[in-house]
Amino acid sequence: MNATHAGSSLADKHHATLLAAALEYAASGWHVFPLTPGTKRPATPRHAAAECDRTDPWCRSGHTGWEQRATNDLDRITRAWSTRPFGIGIATGPSGLLVVDTDLAKPDTKTPEHWSSRGVSTGEAVLADLADQAGTVLPATWTVTTPSGGVHRYYRRPEAGPGAELGNSAGRLGWLIDTRGLGGYVVAPPSLAGGRAYEVADSAEVADLPAWITERLAPSSPTSPTPGTVRHITPRLGANVPRYVAAAVHGEARKVRELGQGGRNHGLFCSAVALGQLVAGGALPAPDAYDALLSAASVHFGIGAPPFTQAEAAQTIRSGFRRGANNPRTAA
Repeated sequence: MNATHAGSSLADKHHATLLAAALEYAASGWHVFPLTPGTKRPATPRHAAAECDRTDPWCRSGHTGWEQRATNDLDRITRAWSTRPFGIGIATGPSGLLVVDTDLAKPDTKTPEHWSSRGVSTGEAVLADLADQAGTVLPATWTVTTPSGGVHRYYRRPEAGPGAELGNSAGRLGWLIDTRGLGGYVVAPPSLAGGRAYEVADSAEVADLPAWITERLAPSSPTSPTPGTVRHITPRLGANVPRYVAAAVHGEARKVRELGQGGRNHGLFCSAVALGQLVAGGALPAPDAYDALLSAASVHFGIGAPPFTQAEAAQTIRSGFRRGANNPRTAA
């Protein structure tokens, strides 16, 4: 067997493995969607919400993003994955999941004093320490290792109560810990990113989300207010954010809160572009900008026909950040 044929055989085998895995996830009730091969990016839609011209068949009645296209329909999955070796994205919202993502610190990251004094330097160690503080241990659950050295722990979100509404977060649970819930997704094994695979580290049944994690993540006030109720939310920014950048964040958040129903999506997109420029220029941490805009947009959740949703807002913010990255602004 020559090298070309051997390489082709391996690629075909991986393609078949991806299809089989996508079908297995769907059979368990999880909603999957295709990722561009070798990346963490959704393969569809190929346009942002603000650029939707309704020519995509999925968007004839309005823009339809990756979360709305995620499915557990076995026939649809078979048709999609039979065409290309797509990576597998799992939409955590419709799948009823909350995934805790622990990471390694980047080489130039300084460990916060609170953790360095405890000898803690990784997201895994932070999570274990938090569990110990809660007087418990982490339950066995479906667990995945990522190509960057991170760990994804899958938990079942409760069907009611504060935990049912948990979305995405960055650093809220702890240093080097993100979460993916409503409006989020994770890359599933055996998908590749950067030439390396996501791998199953523990195939245990998915455990219920520990109560102490819900308590740490759940907001003190409802995420989705009663339609028509306006909440004036003050964005929480890091101490190192320059004054004029903080003023810009507060200004854009105010604009978003005051948007009329017909201009919600476009207005949110424009504010995300403005803050995305500051993020790209290094003047504003992306999590701060994201949380400020999503919190401001929450006054519109549940309003309209169809009602404005957290998932729609999150996608619009990300689209705006990508556009803003084309024109970075610095604090200088």
